[in-house]
Amino acid sequence: MAKNVKKAHQYMKSMKEALENFDLKALLKWVQKYNPPFYRSFSKETKEVQTATMCKMICNRTDLLATEAHKKAVRWLRDHDMKGRLF
Repeated sequence: MAKNVKKAHQYMKSMKEALENFDLKALLKWVQKYNPPFYRSFSKETKEVQTATMCKMICNRTDLLATEAHKKAVRWLRDHDMKGRLF
């Protein structure tokens, strides 16, 4: 049981690190490592869709609310008028 908890903690920690930098390449590398089925479809999307998905992932995380990445994500979503197309 402790092994699974440790793996889950490492998974979430590495996801936070990938999202904190607001770097699409880092997120793609993380998705490729931890979620190959999602990577196959995610990597085929346009850069705009990938960035919108990354921004939504950042906005959904409560531990990233007061960070620079969250501010960038909210600003990007607002500037690209994603309020109606993302949900």
